[in-house]
Amino acid sequence: MTHFAASPTGAPARRAARRPLLLVLGATALLAACGEKVEPPAPIGEVAVERRDIVVDAQATGTVEPIEIVEVKSQASGLVLQMPVETGTNVKPGDLIVQIDTRDLTNQVEQAQADLRSAEASLEVAKANRDRSDDLFKARIITAQENEQANLAYTQAQANVIRVRTSVDIAQRRLDEARVTAPVAGTIIAKTVSLGQVIQSATSVMGGGTTLVTMADLSRVQMRAFMNETDIGRITAGQDARVVVDAFPNRVFEGSVEKVEPQAVIQQSVTMFPVIISLANNERLLLPGMNGEVSVNVERKLNVVAVPNDAVRNMRDAAAAAEMLGLDPETVMASLNASRPAGEATAAAADTTAGRSVPMGGAAAGGAPAGGARGTDTGTARTAQAGGAAARGGAGRPSGMGSGGGLAARRNPTPARQGVVFVVTDSGKYEPRMVRLGVSDYDFSEVISGLQEGEKVASLAMAALQAAREQRNARFSGMGGVPGLSRQTPAAGGGGGGGGGGPRGGS
Repeated sequence: MTHFAASPTGAPARRAARRPLLLVLGATALLAACGEKVEPPAPIGEVAVERRDIVVDAQATGTVEPIEIVEVKSQASGLVLQMPVETGTNVKPGDLIVQIDTRDLTNQVEQAQADLRSAEASLEVAKANRDRSDDLFKARIITAQENEQANLAYTQAQANVIRVRTSVDIAQRRLDEARVTAPVAGTIIAKTVSLGQVIQSATSVMGGGTTLVTMADLSRVQMRAFMNETDIGRITAGQDARVVVDAFPNRVFEGSVEKVEPQAVIQQSVTMFPVIISLANNERLLLPGMNGEVSVNVERKLNVVAVPNDAVRNMRDAAAAAEMLGLDPETVMASLNASRPAGEATAAAADTTAGRSVPMGGAAAGGAPAGGARGTDTGTARTAQAGGAAARGGAGRPSGMGSGGGLAARRNPTPARQGVVFVVTDSGKYEPRMVRLGVSDYDFSEVISGLQEGEKVASLAMAALQAAREQRNARFSGMGGVPGLSRQTPAAGGGGGGGGGGPRGGS
């Protein structure tokens, strides 16, 4: 029987000898656990075909601006004595804006009135001379020439009175113009003069005179938004629009399309068209210069049978979708080709090539790594249908902004297109089916034919996620487990099996 001597260093030596063995066993158990652990398969999602409202909107950014700006000028020159308004002051028609010094103007009025009294007196004398001359001419005391001279003097006196009265009116009007009042109701948005400044008349100066204030009626404003040319074909005057400005991100302002300007604007090599949105602003919350986003309802369908875009694929992606669901791709394609009406194969192929068949299944393309190149087509089509909103910064707004009323597009209505869905049968299996789709938004597409309300279809986004998970597990299994730990396994085993090779292995 072997006995170990009791010494202070005996127990630590035994523990040190056991450490490599424990490390090897622990690493082996960890590798076994990693290699044997298999994630349970995720269930394929099933969604019901239901009725809902589908609203298609075009989004863009814009700036709030007044509908009509008025520059107030004075027709009289002089020194500014009073100016009771400031920037932001609300004025009514007739409210005082600027009072100009009236001393010179008052003197001109008094001088003109004195000239008028003198002219009226001269007219009375000329009239008396004419009457006297007529009597003398009848009595043959004066000649006809003398009588004509008296009548001419009377006519000239009448003309002088009229001329002087006009001067009085002009002088009085200039005196009245020294008091500048608001021509319309509005808000002062700019003030360019101050007390003590000498201004110039707008009628007597070549440059147009001095602008006193700039005002605008802010009870109604407009937003100038720049729409992408891909959306402009479906925007017409009168369509409903909604605006969200950065100052009030949680409030939606209702408006309508006033007009589409015909001249395009190039912004960063992108062709845009200005669209004017008219907005009511009774609370004066919208101020000129505010930035925001506008959503124009270009098409609207109420209470229609709709299918989620995640459940729809085009013919080009049908085989890949069938493989995700565990179906035979060749059998699925044969069934779909047999169910397609004669003469539509060429049109469907052309639509697929042109990319017109895709506002379907974009969610699977955008969120599933396994979607690959096949899902990219659907995501691209959805982005194109959104009208380039992401490039304009408008994609960050929720699509619910456009849930209000709208007019159907009259220029370029959405054409019908074909798609493929996988219907869940009573036995729980998946049956491929051709469907005709109409209006589509970010999430749903209108079903024209091929599906009935209440039927269930497979969510291909969930199938794509499941396929991606299986591919990832298969790749890790082929590498022998977790890559970092699998490389350490041979080193641990070699240390234990090389006991006779050297002092390090023997320990």
